[in-house]
Amino acid sequence: MSGRGSLEFVREDDFVEYFIFPQLTDEADDSEKAQRDLENVLQKVESIVSEVSRDYIWHKDEFRLTARTDRQQVLIQANGENSEALPPHLYGISHYGDNIQDEWYIVYLLFEISRRASDIVIRVVDADGEFLLIEAANVLPKWANPDTCEQRVYIHNGDLHLVQNSPSSTTTLLPVATAISKIRQMPTLYKVPTEIQSCIDGRLKEFSNNNAGQFHYQRVRVPASIALMLKQKPSLIAPACRAFCERDTIDMKACRAMRYFPPESRVKTVVKFTRCLYAMISSNNYQPDRRTGWDLPSANTQEYKEDLLGVKIACGFEILASQAKDNDDMENDRSWKTYLNSLVKKGYFRENVEGSNEYNRLLKEAKGFYKANIERFRTAPVVGKEILTMLSDLEVNMEQLRIEENELQPSDDDNWLNISPEELDAMLTEKYGVRKLYNANGSVDATEFTSNISEFLDRKSEYDGVDDEELQRRPVKKSQSMRRAIECNPVIDNDNSTSNKSNDISFDPDAFQTHVKNFLDFVIPEDEWDSASEMSDYADDDDLDKNIGNMENAKFNIKTDLKAYMDQMDRELAQTTIGKTFETPKNKHMDDFDDIESFTPINIDVNTLRNMVDSYKNQIGGPGPATNLLGAMGIGMAAKLQQSDDDGIPDLGGTQV
Repeated sequence: MSGRGSLEFVREDDFVEYFIFPQLTDEADDSEKAQRDLENVLQKVESIVSEVSRDYIWHKDEFRLTARTDRQQVLIQANGENSEALPPHLYGISHYGDNIQDEWYIVYLLFEISRRASDIVIRVVDADGEFLLIEAANVLPKWANPDTCEQRVYIHNGDLHLVQNSPSSTTTLLPVATAISKIRQMPTLYKVPTEIQSCIDGRLKEFSNNNAGQFHYQRVRVPASIALMLKQKPSLIAPACRAFCERDTIDMKACRAMRYFPPESRVKTVVKFTRCLYAMISSNNYQPDRRTGWDLPSANTQEYKEDLLGVKIACGFEILASQAKDNDDMENDRSWKTYLNSLVKKGYFRENVEGSNEYNRLLKEAKGFYKANIERFRTAPVVGKEILTMLSDLEVNMEQLRIEENELQPSDDDNWLNISPEELDAMLTEKYGVRKLYNANGSVDATEFTSNISEFLDRKSEYDGVDDEELQRRPVKKSQSMRRAIECNPVIDNDNSTSNKSNDISFDPDAFQTHVKNFLDFVIPEDEWDSASEMSDYADDDDLDKNIGNMENAKFNIKTDLKAYMDQMDRELAQTTIGKTFETPKNKHMDDFDDIESFTPINIDVNTLRNMVDSYKNQIGGPGPATNLLGAMGIGMAAKLQQSDDDGIPDLGGTQV
């Protein structure tokens, strides 16, 4: 791995990485010509991003692109080991911190870019790899998994594309340049089905309406200089909130001094938060030091909330200003120290001794890369220096600010911070769906319920979850263009038939029946229940051997043998008190058991459902075996159980529960 590749790979886990591949002319093989073409594409893309994301507040890093023209530029994979030469492209990486909405907003921007510039192909990944497929995991084709989809997911002309495996290379890593070429040659062949595209569109629809619902406007009381800076650049609220919530003991010393933003001259203003930032700072406990000059009103008033939020914001600005450093002062830069420690952990210096010529060369290269990219990654020293620059140029007009206090818009309602259990269930149901359990009349088919449980428990469980036989049997849907391609090249479609043939199992039913019969030690007759003693039906060892020999030669139906065995078990259990603990049907023909006094056959389905419901209710909504099993099956019972009768199950009767 090259040193530059190692430098670029040092990042946190909360990153999203994006590559924009424009279609350059053949003359673009010359690096200077490629550079000019990329610069033109970069200007076009930046104008699109500026128009769409003009009022957006980024939690950590902004969406930013740089031109890469060197064909030796390497692509570092998620594991940091594989590298690959890429064609000239625009590259960007952003860290989204605690707000995963930023990651999906970047995806939204990339789709918008691809719609307005149809000649480009885009790839986007994060620490999990091809995370777009994770959103559509429930509707992916069977062959799609993290191993087979790496470097096969792209955005082109506003649609998601998945370059499928060929029969000869099901696990080979597809080069990015090859995938881009395939998509450009056949732009409709690799478009994902509507089900997959709908999952992605559903995740992005919240950004299409001018980011409605993403922001929260709140009145706060802050120092006048902060109010002016937030009016000039509202995005400063993000680093201020993060600095306050991530404060340490050194930062607390700066908050007690308040050197740059003293509390004496405070005014009311309306601050624009993202919902994530507002939730972070409002839920962070903090009691300001009165010796600093913070005089807060009574805690049960609305003014207390506004003043306390203002104190937190002021402390965040103070922390950033106290961390402002020049780019040359790297020894006292905590961000540089964190970056350097990451390099050491990633093995960037290999086994070179600190202070050696090779170590110093690598360290110099790391410092150069850090300085060149410090502006792209909005670290605290960079933002702090920007705040001090703005502070020195501010002209505060207190009279004008006092007048504006009377015209402020009211704060938004923050009840969205509180979610009831019912709302949470509704959100989960909307996201993941719920398996329909109740009939239209509110009853439950106990037989179907137990059948679903048995079917679920019989499935094979792997490290990645329980196998879904329905998905295995589901045919791969082919688009019209794919069908035309298959007609031209039949080998594409032979993959499924070949794999199906290789998975056939040879089964001899006669041999299986013989082995099962040999496994049983005895055969229970259909009748002859009137024995004098329970042991009189069994012979001695010689008779038993004889019976086994006869059994091997006889052609009994195995279902009849098992039925006889289960019938005898029912009759013996009927003589005990255990039968009283089970549900039994009230009106049932019992001709088969008229020789057993007061015997009532047991409805296993009804009792299974009753036991599950009782277990569910005893858990009082908490975790337990019933909720875990039903949740894995996609079944919810809470809403119906609230309407159930005192006996524990609604509509108990016959086989309907």
